[in-house]
Amino acid sequence: APKLESTWKDIQATLDKYGDIVKIQLFVAGYTDTVGNPASNHALSERRARSIASWFRQRGFSGPIHYQGFGETVLAVPTGDEVDEEANRRALYVLAASPPRTSDALPRSHWKPL
Repeated sequence: APKLESTWKDIQATLDKYGDIVKIQLFVAGYTDTVGNPASNHALSERRARSIASWFRQRGFSGPIHYQGFGETVLAVPTGDEVDEEANRRALYVLAASPPRTSDALPRSHWKPL
């Protein structure tokens, strides 16, 4: 919760600065480490991203919110299989007027609306 609260402050600052200029959308990406099988990790990352997206909605984000899980396909710290690496269990938040382009951090654009 402290990390989410800190991020919420950043989101509010962006909304205050640009919210009257453009309709801002929130995109939440979830990731996992390599412990477990890839299918389970993908499902876990989807749940993580959806849970965080829901938190922002409950906190007061009124614009469109989208989420997507990437499982263990995008590691922050490269590891072998079955490695418990905290840095890989994370979320990424993107504020934008349109869906973000695919990139190394966001290799797919299958965003689900909350």
